[in-house]
Amino acid sequence: GWQLVRHVGPGNSWHPATDQLTGSAVYGTPSGPTSSEAWSVKFDLGEVTEFLFSTGDCQKWLVAEKSAVMGFYADAPRQIESSSLSATPYTAKWYRRQGASEDPWISITDHHPAIGAGDILYGGANFGSTHASAVLPVHNGANVYIRVKQTVCHEAAAGQGGWQLVRHVGPGNSWHPATDQLTGSAVYGTPSGPTSSEAWSVKFDLGEVTEF
Repeated sequence: GWQLVRHVGPGNSWHPATDQLTGSAVYGTPSGPTSSEAWSVKFDLGEVTEFLFSTGDCQKWLVAEKSAVMGFYADAPRQIESSSLSATPYTAKWYRRQGASEDPWISITDHHPAIGAGDILYGGANFGSTHASAVLPVHNGANVYIRVKQTVCHEAAAGQGGWQLVRHVGPGNSWHPATDQLTGSAVYGTPSGPTSSEAWSVKFDLGEVTEF
């Protein structure tokens, strides 16, 4: 359920973003978690439940709830749910100051010792110095993942939760062509996902079905 929304490559400066992680910064070409180029896509902060900050090599990471990341604070303890340092919750001192475009500063340990230890996992505004050079070139850049509120429909559409998509009708003015009363015998079209413009259906074994 994690989505990669922002990446910075293994250089000596942090994310170009200046949106303080609100989701408005858009730049670069989305190209995965180990790209040499920095990129960011828009996301809806209202839908976010958790953030995962990690290095490109996944050696260093932390998970925090949105409430821990957002708000304004300076060198204040914020809750970390789990990290590469601890499987149980603890706090670390971070910064997210009003008007400070390089914020938030997110780190595995308290901000100031984290700088030299290479434990900073997020910074913005192309900030350089040891904040970046102690971690980004060593650990193949850094990433921001979000987890969003998901319904069972979102899970099924993403192929999660053990659901199988067996029939689809597109956005037209008539329902499924099937006449099998959902017994699983109707087969037509080309299976092409949950948002296809075309109607399609695959055979399924009704005897094996537990839920629709």
